[in-house]
Amino acid sequence: MKNSHRRVVITGLGVVAPNGIGKKAFWENLIAGKSAVDYVSAFDASSYTSKVAAEVRQFRVSDFINSRRARTMARFSQFAVVATQLALEDARLSITPSLSADVTICYGTSVAGLELAVAGVYDFAQRGTGVIKPWIALDYPPHAASSYLSIEFGITGPALSISSNCCTGIDSIQVASSLIATGRAKIALAGACDTPIFPPIFDSFCTLGALTRRADVPQKASRPYDRLRDGLVLAEGGATLILEDLEFALARGAHIYAEVLGYGAASEAAGMRAGDPSGQVMANAICAAIKSANLRPEDIDYINAHGSSLPDYDIVDSRAFKHALGAHAYHVPITSIKSMIGQPVSAAGVLQAAAACLSIQHQLVPPTINQEVPDPHCDLDYVPNMSRVARVRHALINGHSFGGSVTALVLGRLQT
Repeated sequence: MKNSHRRVVITGLGVVAPNGIGKKAFWENLIAGKSAVDYVSAFDASSYTSKVAAEVRQFRVSDFINSRRARTMARFSQFAVVATQLALEDARLSITPSLSADVTICYGTSVAGLELAVAGVYDFAQRGTGVIKPWIALDYPPHAASSYLSIEFGITGPALSISSNCCTGIDSIQVASSLIATGRAKIALAGACDTPIFPPIFDSFCTLGALTRRADVPQKASRPYDRLRDGLVLAEGGATLILEDLEFALARGAHIYAEVLGYGAASEAAGMRAGDPSGQVMANAICAAIKSANLRPEDIDYINAHGSSLPDYDIVDSRAFKHALGAHAYHVPITSIKSMIGQPVSAAGVLQAAAACLSIQHQLVPPTINQEVPDPHCDLDYVPNMSRVARVRHALINGHSFGGSVTALVLGRLQT
């Protein structure tokens, strides 16, 4: 990154996603254009205005974590621990006692363990004092995920928690990268997780009007940039990236997926739900990321986009790409993996980054599925319905949060 003392690279990917656990299943299903959206199974959603979600249905925490240790751990923390275990295995990295203090944790969530807190409130309201399970006080806060990572993997470096709604994953990568770039860490666990599919939160998104009402064919419900889109599909998931100082990674012979090159962020300052319809604020963040990467707009080969399937936000994406990239925007393949995995809130950006790393590695980009009716406001190359071979040297990832935060990240193929 510009003005950084050290170069930062990504050496491990750990994924817990609706379309697969582990990078292999995640990637294969993305490239195949396979949707993980289905009718809600976590509870009876028949009375809700939205009836579909993207759940991690094959997740069994006992396959990864001792059942006794996992018993009180909230689902979001379980996702964080499992994703990190997978990422460390992928990076072929062990956190030894001599390395422990040089590792930092930058992990994010938005919904956190709210499901535990809601259950505690219900118990309290029904039965009074002294009935709430004692571990709820420890396991519902957002910082629980970072704490569990420190405990599970014996990390004594800083454990930080990030929360910026749907920008959380990208922001976690930036914070982790900056700590390595300035020499305050050799390794960082950067990631995010969220598990929002339970009745009160699901209903709140329904009453906000943010969720799709399509229920005839669940797999077609998430359709970013398509004219028939009518709202996002709520999802759950988590992912961890292993970031390392380049010299440290090279010295240990690590496989390097990509280098972290640039970052930009801004705030629309318009409202909690209303944003900047022009896309100029998001474009400013994208331009800042490209500039900090010492690149030009025409150097961007691929965009793994926010693309949530919210009608207004998809238009903001499209306008922002045009403002930031100019005529080049029409020549860049753009993917929304949310067409297949839904919107996993805080985990979105880090899952996008993991997918971008795999696109750089394989020179292949996933499709945006459910592209059936062109939207004149979203007239860029959204890689409709089928994956594509592409030259990917520099990838852009963008995020857009309720509340108006926008972020952008540039990853690149390692140049030595």
